[in-house]
Amino acid sequence: MTKEEVIEKLIEQVNHNMDTFIGILGILLAVFLYFQWRLSQSQLNKLKEEIEKQIRVKYHLDKINKIEQIDNTLIRLALTNLRSVTNRMLFDSESYTTVSLTDKAINIIGYLSVLKNHEIKSADFIKEIGNVFMMIDGWCNRSTKNSLGEPTKMYLYRIYVDLTRKENWQKVDGYNVAIENLKDTIRPLKNFQYMDLDINDHS
Repeated sequence: MTKEEVIEKLIEQVNHNMDTFIGILGILLAVFLYFQWRLSQSQLNKLKEEIEKQIRVKYHLDKINKIEQIDNTLIRLALTNLRSVTNRMLFDSESYTTVSLTDKAINIIGYLSVLKNHEIKSADFIKEIGNVFMMIDGWCNRSTKNSLGEPTKMYLYRIYVDLTRKENWQKVDGYNVAIENLKDTIRPLKNFQYMDLDINDHS
C-alpha cells in the first residue's frame, strides 16, 4: 500500500469516525434538550401552581366560592318557599280572607326581593303567581262578601310591579315570555282592573 493510499484510508476512517461522533452528539443533544424541556415544563407547572395559590390567598377565592354556594342555597330556598306559598293559595282558596291574602302577598314580595338579580333557570314561578291572581279573582267573584281591601290591592299590585321591572330579572331564563303571559293572565280579571298593566317599564 502506497503512502498516498494509507493517507486516503486514514482520511476515510477519520470521516467515518466524525460522522459517528456527530450522530452520537446529535442524539445526546436531543436527549439533553428533551430533559431540559421536561424540566422547563415542570418548573412552569410549579410556577403556575404557586401563582394560582397566591391569587387564591390574596383575593380570598375560597371564601368567594363558599359565598356563591350559600347564595345558590338561598335562591333554592327562596324558590321553594315561594312555591309553598303559591301552592297553598292555589289549593286553599276556600279559606281566603282579606287578612290571609295580605299576609301571603307580603310573603311573596319578600321572596321576590331575595330572588331579584339572581340567575334562575326557570320562570315558572312567574306563571304560578299569575295563577294565584286568577284564583283570587275567582274568590272575589264567588260572593259579594269576598272583596279585596286597599292594603291587599296595594300589595298585589306591588307584586306585579316587582315582576315587571325587567332590569331585576335579566338572569331568569324565559323571563320575557313569562312576563307577557302574566300580563295576558291578569288583564281580563275584573278584580284587577285597578292595575295599570299598560305601563311597559315599572322603573
